[in-house]
Order: sequence, then C-alpha cells, then structure tokens
Amino acid sequence: NFRPFRLELLRGAREQDIFTFVLRENDEIAALREELATAREAAAAAEVAKGRFLAVVSHELRTPLNAIIGFSDMLLHEMFGAFRDPRQKEYVALVRESGQHLLSVVTSILDVSRIEAGAYATELEPFRFADAADMCRSMMRPLAEAKSIALGAQIAPDAGEINADRRAVQQILINLVSNAVKFTPDGGSVVIGAKRVGSRLHFWVSDTGIGIADEDMANLGKPFMQIQNDYTRRFEGTGLGLSLVKGLVALHEGTMSIESAPGEGTTVTISLPVNGPKRRSGAPADVLPVPIAKPKGDANGDSNGSLRKTA
Repeated sequence: NFRPFRLELLRGAREQDIFTFVLRENDEIAALREELATAREAAAAAEVAKGRFLAVVSHELRTPLNAIIGFSDMLLHEMFGAFRDPRQKEYVALVRESGQHLLSVVTSILDVSRIEAGAYATELEPFRFADAADMCRSMMRPLAEAKSIALGAQIAPDAGEINADRRAVQQILINLVSNAVKFTPDGGSVVIGAKRVGSRLHFWVSDTGIGIADEDMANLGKPFMQIQNDYTRRFEGTGLGLSLVKGLVALHEGTMSIESAPGEGTTVTISLPVNGPKRRSGAPADVLPVPIAKPKGDANGDSNGSLRKTA
C-alpha cells in the first residue's frame, strides 16, 4: 500500500539562497480521492440501474400497448359490426392514435437506454441512401400534407451507397423530418438533402420553420428537454427524438451540426463514414455539434444544380 505525501519547497527569508523541503503526510487528499472514487462507482451503478429499469418498464409496456393498438384497428375496420354512432368510431380512433404515440415514446426510451448502456446492436449493410430518404418521405408525407407542407428531396447522384445500420439511418431521418414538420408553420417546406464528401456521406434536413435561438442550442438533444416558446407549447413532445438521433449518430462515429436562427428555419446536418464505423461495440462517445462546411450555393449546399430534386 502507498501513503500520500505532499512535498513543499520553501525559500528562506534571508538573502542567501536557502531552500527548505518539507515532506508532509497528506491524509486529507487521500480521503478526498477515496470519496471521489466511491461517488463515481455509485454514479455508474445508478446509471446501470436506471438503464435496466427503463428497459424493463419499456418492455412491459409494449405488450399491452400492442394489444390496445391491434384491437383498436380491428374495431376501426368494423370487423365485429358497424358503429351505431359516428362518435364511437372517432373515440376508437383517438384510442388508437394515443396508443401509437405512447408506443413511439416507449420505443424511443428503450432505444436511448440501450445506446447509453452500449447495448444497442447495429447491423451494418450497404444500401442506397436515396432509398432510405424515399421511404422516409413516404411515411412522413401524410403528416406534411395535413399542414400543406412541401416535402422534397435533393439527393446528389454521388450520394450512392453507405455501409450502415439501415434501421438506424431511417430512424434518424424520420425523427429529423418529424421534428421539422412539427415546427414548421402551415404552407412551409421541408427538404431532405445528401451528397458525398470524400469518404463521408453528408445528409441534412432543412425546413422553413420557426428556428432555434442561440440560448436554446445547449438543451438540444437532451432527453426529456424541449424548447419552450409560444409556438412549441402547442405541441406535445418528450425531447427524445433528437437525443435518439445523437445516440445513433454516435454509434456510427458520425457528427451532427445544427444551423438555425429564430424565424429563419433550421438545418440539421449529419455526417457518417461511408464505409461504416470502426468501433462495433461499447458505449458510444457523445456527439458534439461540430459544424460541417458546405460549398457556396443554396441553403442545401447545391452549388452546381446537380442534385436530384423531387417534389
């Protein structure tokens, strides 16, 4: 065992260069270090316990929620007879919608807890990014059309394939587009863009929404944190969407940047290695908002008009 000591060097008050070395036993520092180590262990144990608790609760909630959604679907399709009152169908539809919303929240909690625990398994495979973008647009189109929002794509021909977890990339796109549509006023526009930059794929979601103030940037991506202003208060939210995006990006050793200003819309840019991450397991590092330079051109980085545009 080692005992901590503190070495002090003192210079004499006289003119001669006389120095005194004092060796002191430092039990106080040792005690503080021991307390710090104990606190770290307790924090780590609490984090593991939290992750297990969320995973168990989320799993137990999904089974009854799936039953609620399934039986609601059966009732809406009038498999057991027609509704006698239009309000009955309306109420069943509300039950189904609420169940789907809660299931989405539970799934996000489960995914975030798995990522934090380093237990989120990724399955890398090559696929065309344009296919993932098209699937996202198909899923999000009804949500956009309900607000008369134009949902477009600007995918450069060189975007090509990426070796990544297809489900994770699609989840990133769905979460970003869902947020963009939610916080874009009626009649606005949302665009998915992508291009190849060296050995990385840069893709982004731009909107003409309300934008984000500088003071709110620090809270972006924190679980259960949502920006509060007169517009966002009209919408329900848990803040899990962007938190999940950050975690999935970290699993792929990617970066994320956000460009926004109040009233000027928002652009969230993701950069992933085309050939996939080098690290395949373990808890991911945090993803910092590292700015990604774009060539001069329009807001989506199209400097030569070569992007594939679809309405």
